[in-house]
Amino acid sequence: MERPHNQERIVTLYQMLFEMARGNFNNRIPLSQNDDELETLVVLINMVAEEMKESIFHAGYVNPHTTYRFINQTTLILDNSFLIKSFNPDITTVLGFTYTDMLHQPLENFISPESIEKLAFVKEALQENKSFQTIVPLHFITKDALYLSADCSVCKLFNRPEIILSFVSPLPQDSYTNIALEKDSDAEKQPGSRKTDALLIQKLYDYILAHLEEPLPSLKALSRLFGTNEYKLKDGFRHFFKTSIYQFYNDERLKRSHLMIQQTDIPLKNISVMNGFSNYPNFSKSFKRRFGYAPNAIQRNNSSFTLED
Repeated sequence: MERPHNQERIVTLYQMLFEMARGNFNNRIPLSQNDDELETLVVLINMVAEEMKESIFHAGYVNPHTTYRFINQTTLILDNSFLIKSFNPDITTVLGFTYTDMLHQPLENFISPESIEKLAFVKEALQENKSFQTIVPLHFITKDALYLSADCSVCKLFNRPEIILSFVSPLPQDSYTNIALEKDSDAEKQPGSRKTDALLIQKLYDYILAHLEEPLPSLKALSRLFGTNEYKLKDGFRHFFKTSIYQFYNDERLKRSHLMIQQTDIPLKNISVMNGFSNYPNFSKSFKRRFGYAPNAIQRNNSSFTLED
């Protein structure tokens, strides 16, 4: 258990459990070549996530507490070799890759080995029957190396060589989303804060929550990433969420750190790194400023898995 590889696997297990606690049952932990107790736990957690996803989202059911809302159908446009020619912007949010990471790349680069085998049969069927259409379950691999399972519709366009692959995937939402949506009427009255701007700021909000473990990019880098200018991002975010981009990012990672300290035995140094802090002293100082007490003052949860500080 004390080997670095096992420590990384345990951290991955914790991260998966936290995602499930937030209502995200789409991710999967990739299997390793190790035949041990940890691998058994990985298999069991993946199975539980699959079962919970099937039961919670059965027949289009949506969590009544708005933990999730179904996004519009995510679509990839492929050529005959299954190279990615284009896609709608939501795919970058779902998988975590940038536009340039995915464009003109083989679809096989973003799915699991077992999914590649399934895709081979679909390719063959499309070549034999131009009107062929099917649903195939694929395991996408996110930028964080987690599995995202989806039932994908695959078909050819009429009188066109392109292939369409599409699926529906839920994304986490919470009260901040409601604030953005409720502001639509006010937004229409203010220049630069129309509904399209609200959707842009919502994407920034989702991006921040999905990358709390990483340093926040500069405002200039964020504006390039979202195809807008620095003023619109900074001013729009403050308009909808009543705080700055950096303050929101910092508060969210500190709140997540607080929860992880309470609910796990992950060492404090590991928790600080998992939440984007470069070193423990900076984390401890920010934590105490935010909550009024140091991280080591919190009573820890007893867990069967512990890592050495």
